[in-house]
Amino acid sequence: HLSEKHGVVFMITKAGYLFMFDVATATMLVRSRISQDSIFISTYSVSSGGCIFVNRKGAVMSVKVNEANIVNYVMNNLVQLPNRQEIAFMMARRFGFPGAEELFQRQFATFFASGDYKNAALMAAQCKSGSLRSPQTIQQFKSIAAQPGQSSPILTYFSTLLEHGGKLNVMESVELVRPVVQQQRRELIEKWLKEDKLECSEELGDIVKPLETKFALSIYLRANCHQKVIACFVETGQFEQVSAYAKKTGYQADYSALLQSMLMTSPEQAANFAKGLLEGPNGAPLIDINQVVKIFMEQNRLQETTSILLEALKANRPDQSQLQTQLLAMNLQQAPKVAEAILQMNMLTHY
Repeated sequence: HLSEKHGVVFMITKAGYLFMFDVATATMLVRSRISQDSIFISTYSVSSGGCIFVNRKGAVMSVKVNEANIVNYVMNNLVQLPNRQEIAFMMARRFGFPGAEELFQRQFATFFASGDYKNAALMAAQCKSGSLRSPQTIQQFKSIAAQPGQSSPILTYFSTLLEHGGKLNVMESVELVRPVVQQQRRELIEKWLKEDKLECSEELGDIVKPLETKFALSIYLRANCHQKVIACFVETGQFEQVSAYAKKTGYQADYSALLQSMLMTSPEQAANFAKGLLEGPNGAPLIDINQVVKIFMEQNRLQETTSILLEALKANRPDQSQLQTQLLAMNLQQAPKVAEAILQMNMLTHY
């Protein structure tokens, strides 16, 4: 039975002996009697990559590769095999078995010292423990200058990881994307994100943000950077998304700080944002109206404060009498004609 999952062949004899061979070299790795009674049927197990067999007494048994120990077993137990390290290393490379970290590090150092950066990067990608995918490795590749007409070693490293190593970790994603942003190569970042090759983080979003806020927003959303997500919604004018996002995630943002920041650059947007916050999801305000009034009047933004209060007080509720009084008093002092217009509308009766 050929196990493509583990790169071995199982052979079970009628007399109850199990043999396991390495496919690449045809080397016997295991020979053991597994049943005192004769075996009359066996089959490959898709789920385990091993095989199942039944003896003449009706006992159903199974065998499979112990992924956690196979590499150490080959290196340390099969001392009669002169090529045991080669077999163990090839199995670890092809199938991601643990236990060969020292061999990977040795091969990496050999390839790197000889200038074979492609194969050195391949060692880092195929070492499943991740021990070679470290800041030190990145610095090693960055320290080597590119030869004329050739890709830089650090680019070779990252392209190899993307091709063979699956998803980049947070550190690798940041190191790869930073120079790409400087080159304005947005399409590359979009491609990697679409293929789920990058680990999204707040730092990655911050790096990408100069390209476009909406682009950074997609990264912040994946990384669950709630405050940055809300800030991007505000910056792009998607005020209705703020309350929806807050409701979905249960996150309580520092809306006061956001309003204060917006007031410095766009008072009108800040007013619209404040109205959305006061409406809130299902009519539940996300910020206290008195806090909103305080923030806007500290910047002497009477027009925006009036607009916000008129919207918030349109139900003319008795419990809002103090706010009605405050609205009229502010305008009587600074904009009497506005106060007169409000009174003529006869929409407030509890001041």
